[in-house]
Order: sequence, then C-alpha cells, then structure tokens
Amino acid sequence: MSARSFSKVAPAVWRSRRFIGIPDEAKVGFLYLLSNAHVTSAGVYELPPGYACADLCWTEAAYESVLKELVGAELIDREDEVILIERWFKHNAPTNDDHAIGTRRRLQAIESDRLREKAIASFDDVNAARIEREAQKAAEKAAKAAGRSQSVSELLGNTSRLMETRLMRGGK
Repeated sequence: MSARSFSKVAPAVWRSRRFIGIPDEAKVGFLYLLSNAHVTSAGVYELPPGYACADLCWTEAAYESVLKELVGAELIDREDEVILIERWFKHNAPTNDDHAIGTRRRLQAIESDRLREKAIASFDDVNAARIEREAQKAAEKAAKAAGRSQSVSELLGNTSRLMETRLMRGGK
C-alpha cells in the first residue's frame, strides 16, 4: 500500500468530456481509483478487486462493470489487477529529481509489460520537459548572476517611445 497521505484530483476532471460522459457510478469509481490507498506516484498500481469492492461497498460484478466503462472512456487502462490512470503525469508530474527517481523505480516494478511500457513512455515525456524547464531556469539564473541579463531596452527594443522618456534613460 502507498505511504501517500493525499492524492491530487485536478479540478479539470469536472470539465473533462470523458468524465462528464460516464454514468455517476463510474464517476465515483474513477475518483476512487484516483485517490484510494493503493495509488502511487506512478499512477499505475495493483488493486485487488476485493479491496475496491470492500471500500466501495460494491459487488465484484458492479466493480468490473465500472472498470469496463472507465476503460471504454479512456480514463484508465488495466490488465488483470493492475490499474493505470490515463494522463496521470499531465496532472502529477515529478516535481524534482528525487521524485522522478522514485517514480521511475515504481514504474520499473510494474509487472505488466504493456502497462509498464505505456506508463514509462508517458513519464519520460513529462520528465524530459521538467528537466528542460529546470535547465532553462538555471541558465537564466546563472546569466543574471553573471550580470548578463538583458536590460529593459534590450527586452523592449529601442524603437519604443517609452524608451525615449527621461525616466527610461535613467533620469538624465
């Protein structure tokens, strides 16, 4: 079971056509799959049906029916007891290197080859964008520290009438 004390549920879920288009019971099932005690930072985890049925007070037939509805709506993917939340990393991207390392470790432990490969591909896309953003921020910070940051006139261009005001010329 996960050591997570909370799970994020993006407010955008309430505007999602996929989510809006499913029956209420399936909505409850999806919110459960997003926030149950088995959810990990990888967004893919093993969930024995007995646990879900006990938590939801559903029969196994009702649970299976909801899972089929969620797969059909492309909100989840599954293989046996392994549940993958589609677009998980869109809303739960790794926030730093340690988080990314831990998430990758969880992804590599997924027993389903198909779901592991799918989750890793999604993770790699989001993590590469995070690394690029961090590198860009570090470069900007280093440039600023080195005194190489652009002046206001370089950013706006010297053709602006604003740049010709006394204030922008340094009060001269």
